Amino acid sequence: MRSAAVLAALTCGLCLGSAACGDSSVRAPEPTAPAAARTPLPAPDVPALTEDEQHTWQQLPPDRSAIPVLLYHGIGPESGFSVAADAAYGVDTADFAKQMTMIHHAGYETVDLQTFIDFVENKPVDLPPRPLLLTFDDARADSWTGADDILRKLHFDAVMFVDVGRVDGGDPEYLRWHELATMQDSGRWQLQLHSGKGHTQIHYGPGPDDYGPFYAYAQQGEDFDGWQDRVHSDIAWGQTTLADHISAYRPLAFTPPYGSYGQDGTNDSRIPGDLLGWLTQRYDAVFTQDVNARAQAGAGQPLGRIQVTRATTGGELHDMLLSGEP
Repeated sequence: MRSAAVLAALTCGLCLGSAACGDSSVRAPEPTAPAAARTPLPAPDVPALTEDEQHTWQQLPPDRSAIPVLLYHGIGPESGFSVAADAAYGVDTADFAKQMTMIHHAGYETVDLQTFIDFVENKPVDLPPRPLLLTFDDARADSWTGADDILRKLHFDAVMFVDVGRVDGGDPEYLRWHELATMQDSGRWQLQLHSGKGHTQIHYGPGPDDYGPFYAYAQQGEDFDGWQDRVHSDIAWGQTTLADHISAYRPLAFTPPYGSYGQDGTNDSRIPGDLLGWLTQRYDAVFTQDVNARAQAGAGQPLGRIQVTRATTGGELHDMLLSGEP
């Protein structure tokens, strides 16, 4: 029987298509269409600032005593987000262009990540009169296509914290490896790690609503050693995979998903201190969104960021930059 089956298979292999072998149920796989090429969109025209906006965002005096840090996610319309809850964290392209224009009008200039770290570590550093660190989380495709030309026109740089799991898994809303390489090569973007495959919620208890951030909670039935192994290995995999694809990558900073290392919720009181300590041994900067975002020389970890969302007004952004309060 086995020889007959092999002979039949060989005979069918000589036929021109499965239908020629009399088996219409077996079809050749459909060719996979190549992914559409994506490139940065032209920066939208920004209307002239109103008198009130010019007054609010007037040129500020030099201030090198602190570096405020901004955080963005996707740049584009709500319709570009498959998850409705995520759309609230995006910013429309026109609004982002207006915000960057106002920030530029006020005299802010972006600094790169190493300059920021040197400043925080009290090392000698040459800062512009109004330094700013601009960051993005996740590596959504629209963060690049929607923001890149705006940054280019204003001579701004940014740091992209990459959700390696979604990029490596080919999520269509996220950047591809060759696009990330293009970003890094442009000189406008620095790439750093946001997560391996840990940008998700895990089931940590028996209740139907017992879900929490992958890094901040032990899974149901998982002991502390098991939590350490799972979290540490995920971050290590993310770092290795990012380095494999981006030759210029050097691990300098990390942003835990949801800004959470367990400080705002966990099921094991040992997790926040252990994870923050482990991260600060490996990265020069660890960012969250729940501490003051005007980093000063000598600031301890974690460092803060101001999260800008679709609901953030120009006035609110102005005040947060000056106060550092998220």
